[in-house]
Amino acid sequence: MKGFVFHFGGKSRTVPLPDRKSAAASLRALISQHGIQAFLAALFVMGLIIGAACSRGADAALSDSFDFLFVTNIAGRGEMSAFSIFLSCFVPYFLFIFAVFLFAFSAWGFIAIPLLSVFKGFSVGLSSALIFAVYKVSGIGFYILIVLPGTVLFLFTFIRYSRDSFRLSADYARLTIFDRTRALSLSADIRRFLKKSLFAFIFSGACAVADMLLWVLFADKFHFY
Repeated sequence: MKGFVFHFGGKSRTVPLPDRKSAAASLRALISQHGIQAFLAALFVMGLIIGAACSRGADAALSDSFDFLFVTNIAGRGEMSAFSIFLSCFVPYFLFIFAVFLFAFSAWGFIAIPLLSVFKGFSVGLSSALIFAVYKVSGIGFYILIVLPGTVLFLFTFIRYSRDSFRLSADYARLTIFDRTRALSLSADIRRFLKKSLFAFIFSGACAVADMLLWVLFADKFHFY
């Protein structure tokens, strides 16, 4: 049955039924294209919630201890030079991107990359909650205006790059464990991944520059003492 036939004023009109095969094919294509990315984003959100929950009872001493990996001690960073602020923002971005890069060339990286997404979400959730707890209203405004824009831009890069790394690692696993005849195809995948890696590292640096500019331009508008 291809459709329903309706009669209006002596005229018949056929309304086609949805094509189940076409809908199923579209769904499979959508999952194939965006499924891994959505999965990693969901894990990031889960880590975000866990990190925020773990921040209860946090104090300034705890925030200082995590400041190397993600922004927590905003009062201390306010005394840094512009270049030092850039480095403090770029180093965490670089470490996460570099870890994703290394996992791509491991047969077990497709297991580690989702865990890294959870940890990234945990770090963002914990750092933002620590800032809110320690610096109150000023911390919320500071985070939204200065920290959040660069963080969001980096997260888009991180999730998309993690997706590419996940796929390459899965290819390594298949090549190592199941199919040893895909070496030529895998070499082409590696070349494409290396090009994407260059853009990921460059864009991470651009995110750090954006963080630095926002910090230099607006950080003195907030008072934390």
